[in-house]
Amino acid sequence: MKHAAIALLLAFVASAGAGGPSHAQSVQELAKRAAADAKRGNDLEAYNTIRKAAQRIWARGPLLFREALFVKSAPTGYGIYDPRPNNVFKPGEKLFIYVEPVGFTWKKKGGLNHAELVSDLVLKDSEGEVLGEQAGFGTFTFDSRDTNMEVMTALTIDFTEAPAGKYVAELKFTDKLGKKSASFELPFEIEGEGGESDKDE
Repeated sequence: MKHAAIALLLAFVASAGAGGPSHAQSVQELAKRAAADAKRGNDLEAYNTIRKAAQRIWARGPLLFREALFVKSAPTGYGIYDPRPNNVFKPGEKLFIYVEPVGFTWKKKGGLNHAELVSDLVLKDSEGEVLGEQAGFGTFTFDSRDTNMEVMTALTIDFTEAPAGKYVAELKFTDKLGKKSASFELPFEIEGEGGESDKDE
């Protein structure tokens, strides 16, 4: 089973590196070395090598989101959250959002690896009309001795004054050091006093 898992990782990094010949070859070589280490029982070496290959794919790729969803309460760490069963909120209820960004840039600063992400918020109605915008809604900085790949951000949106209806929250993330950007949308609904939306379907 262990060797099968390494083989799957090998196939993944080989296909992911197909965008550029020199980079692809480097990633493939790392994957092959990891497979060889695993076959010899050198598990830690295999893990570290396959992680290095993944970091190279991360560095050359676009900004992406591995997860972006509404959660029941403010998350306390990477993968430590309870997803909401739906996107329907009561009037005055806060919206907690959990996000796992992937592919942002790490740069050395003060002896540590440093990263900066900024998110802008755009609120739309169900027809796509912009109701409001807030630049710099969330600012996230990370400093680590490693180039972490398990990173989360948490946002809280307070729509206490919003009337019942269906909306869309668009969040655009900008990687300040790598000049990358990406966005995602989360539709949601605020119930009326009777427990249903006051707007038509």
